[in-house]
Amino acid sequence: MPENIKELYNKTDFIISGGALEILTGFLNDKGIKALVVEKADAETLNVIDAAGVVPASLSIKNCTAGLFTSGVAKEAFEIDFSKGNDEWPGVIRIRGAEWEVYLLLKNLPADIDAFIEELKPCAGLIGLWQKVKKTSEMEKKLSRLSYMILATKSTLASIFEPMPLPYFASFLSDVLQESLFPKTLAILKDEGNYLTVLHGKIDNIPERKGIFASQILPPNPIVEHKNSHVDVILPVAESDSRLFALMSWDKLPNDQTLNFLELLGNLAVRAVAINNLRQKSRQNEANMSSGEFSILSLSNVLKVLRGSESREKFISLLVDIFIEQGRMKDCIFVAWDKARKGYAIAEHRTGKFKADNSTLLPSSGNLTGEKIRESYYDLSKEKAENVFKSWGLAGCPWEEISKMKFIFPICDDNSLEGFIALGGQQEGGPLDRSELTSLQLIAQFAAYEFRRFE
Repeated sequence: MPENIKELYNKTDFIISGGALEILTGFLNDKGIKALVVEKADAETLNVIDAAGVVPASLSIKNCTAGLFTSGVAKEAFEIDFSKGNDEWPGVIRIRGAEWEVYLLLKNLPADIDAFIEELKPCAGLIGLWQKVKKTSEMEKKLSRLSYMILATKSTLASIFEPMPLPYFASFLSDVLQESLFPKTLAILKDEGNYLTVLHGKIDNIPERKGIFASQILPPNPIVEHKNSHVDVILPVAESDSRLFALMSWDKLPNDQTLNFLELLGNLAVRAVAINNLRQKSRQNEANMSSGEFSILSLSNVLKVLRGSESREKFISLLVDIFIEQGRMKDCIFVAWDKARKGYAIAEHRTGKFKADNSTLLPSSGNLTGEKIRESYYDLSKEKAENVFKSWGLAGCPWEEISKMKFIFPICDDNSLEGFIALGGQQEGGPLDRSELTSLQLIAQFAAYEFRRFE
């Protein structure tokens, strides 16, 4: 390679790598001009990027350029404007292009400002080249980052709509956020209705359920909160009763790409939770239908067996067997109307805990009419047996064993109360659900009509 071309390359590389600033400050030193070279950090602050003959007390200073120059977009590759400043900086020169601005804060002014600006133009052009390359490099980084986020979105789409329990979904969402955006801290919180719990990640202090965490209507975009030493970002993921919050923090404000990716991911997560909820409801409905079909078949067989009973005693014994089996409890007492004794007496008992007293009578002037029975069954955890009998117009419960039971099912048709069944004891397989209770009350109602066969 010829030496002059190699030298040209080295000089060009030096300029576009930031050497343009060194050439600028060298020019200022040669002219005996003391100045700071600054860029705008925000509306109130300037960042010092170089200096000539001046040692700044800080790399950030108060913005002293506000209102000195006209706004608008530069029409040339670069433009130079001069304005008088303040006592500390008597003159300010703005060098700008279409998408960048650099300011010279002059500590002293040249004798001929117009001649000085004319000589400054080559340095300003080099500054323009450096800024153009820097902007291109920043754009390449953004494109590279965007490409990475598109790839991350593609990978996320492949899995986010897979059926998964909410804790696993929170773990998946946390992994995507951590691997795509690299937050300083990350936690996924769940709204439990009155408080928040951590589903995944770590957090020093769980926030109270107020403000955005208690809002009925949540925004679809991330919420940014500026703190003293960091920036918090909250990403709501809310669908029906499922309300999640991804809490992240960074040392500085995330860029637009990060926030846009968060908004996209949040929308995807909401759709995924909605689809998962629909799947769960569909499975539950299928299970309920299967359970209902089984219950109907089982109930049909039960009623067929009862209808085949030839005597009142056999009918009562079968009815108690069925209630023990269907109710999944071992303690059962059947109390029936005793016409001869004019009252309700224990006709059958099955229990491993006690021997029910068959001699005790719950007296009544006659067989109770069905109008007095206000419920299809009674939950004795909510209402005492004594109060149940009193609501029927009878005296209080004479059997201590029945007061220890869990349910009372009246054997009652439209005309009369033929008796009732009390169920209790340890339940096998958990508490009775609504369909099981409904089956038992239907059996009790059917039994009441069947009792007429034995009159």
